[in-house]
Amino acid sequence: RSRGNGSLYKRNGRGNWIARWFAHDGRRREESTRTTDRVTADRMLAKRIADARLRRDGVVDARTDLYANAERMPLADHLAEWKASLLDKGITEKQTGMLLARAAVLLDSLGANRLSDISPSQIQSAVGELKAKQKSLRTCNHYLRAIKQFSRWLKRNGRIREDVLEHLAGYNAATDRRHERRPLDAEELTCLVDVTERAPTWRRMAGSERAMLYRVATGTGFRASELRSLTHASFRLHDDPPVVKLRAADSKHRRDDRQPIRQDLADVLATWLDGKPKDAPVFAAMPERTAEMLRADLRLARARWIREATDPVLRRERLESDFLKDRDSSGCVVDFHALRATYITMLVKGGASVKVAQELARHSDPKLTMNVYTRLGIHDLTGALDALPNVDNDSPKAEPLRATGTYDGSVENVPSRYHPKPRQLERESVQFTANRCEDDAETHTKVGSRKSLGDKGKRAKNRGEKRLRHTGLEPVTFGSVNRCSIQLS
Repeated sequence: RSRGNGSLYKRNGRGNWIARWFAHDGRRREESTRTTDRVTADRMLAKRIADARLRRDGVVDARTDLYANAERMPLADHLAEWKASLLDKGITEKQTGMLLARAAVLLDSLGANRLSDISPSQIQSAVGELKAKQKSLRTCNHYLRAIKQFSRWLKRNGRIREDVLEHLAGYNAATDRRHERRPLDAEELTCLVDVTERAPTWRRMAGSERAMLYRVATGTGFRASELRSLTHASFRLHDDPPVVKLRAADSKHRRDDRQPIRQDLADVLATWLDGKPKDAPVFAAMPERTAEMLRADLRLARARWIREATDPVLRRERLESDFLKDRDSSGCVVDFHALRATYITMLVKGGASVKVAQELARHSDPKLTMNVYTRLGIHDLTGALDALPNVDNDSPKAEPLRATGTYDGSVENVPSRYHPKPRQLERESVQFTANRCEDDAETHTKVGSRKSLGDKGKRAKNRGEKRLRHTGLEPVTFGSVNRCSIQLS
């Protein structure tokens, strides 16, 4: 064949013809024609060369071949490659397994075997079936996010033309909160640590070890997996300020962290770490089921707190309260991750700004810090109302206003249509008679200016006296009044 039109040959001079040509990307391609007829092999090679020329000239989109190859692949192979891609990005085995399992559940419910079998309406129906099986809305959103992440990966890797699941929206999980955590307050935390310090061993972890674990968890805000990774070298207690270091491989957001801690916690840790091995995790005996451990200690601390009440009435009140309960009357629960919520909530209650709270919580979004991990009570909200202005005119806070002359709390029962202006008060020399005065010393008091009246003032006085004679009232001069009521006729 001529130059540029490829070539045909047979291996060892026998068998089917082998076609060789350059594809549109410049790479040499070689493929068996599966025929021994030279004419048929020529036509097949000419077609491949023509297709390569059309793609090279842009007449045909070269990505069509990629989409076609991806469509021929089984869906299980795509999932396997997606798993490998997640692991290469540094996603943990646990998180990768959860994403893969959730996506596989929805795909199995569709009976999908190829990429073209994934339909938005069918995915929405599959998520609706999970909701019908009494799954929480938050759980349904987790499944939907997993399959949407898989579809987004397919689009970015050139395996599908468009992300058909991009427009699917999740549910409002706030309307179906089944597992809402509550943080512990300072009194509950103190009681929990004191009782756990003297508590017996729970699944190979001594009470003093658990008490120190609770102190570090509420003093740093670290998660359970991050606390397990701490070693003797993680604590820099002699720095200013003392910090706890967390490696990027052990942190959830995969960054090196230097978490500052209080000096009193650093002093307690310095004594406690003296007997710990240098190369082993300091919380090596920490169990896998941390929520069960914490709830057992909460029940023990609550039982001792109730027994301390000798008065029957006080004991009954403690029995009915939510103090140290692992599930309160509103359904909120306390698990090990609630200690992280306790840390963040106490930061916000202490007056930390949104940015400071976000940085200490090591969150990428301040909405997560303030809306999910921060829980304020009614007393915390009412405390902020002190910044509002006082509306009680008789309170001591109104005295500065009286001193400036902008407020006269002594006048009562003044009709809303009567609003004397300052210039009018200066020019008028008379006032309607005042009655019901609380000052027993004088019945008619002065309510005006101390300045002497000129000719204009005298003429104004005469006009005022004429008005009062017409109404049958006696004129009084301006002065001071002590809580007098002005009666208008």
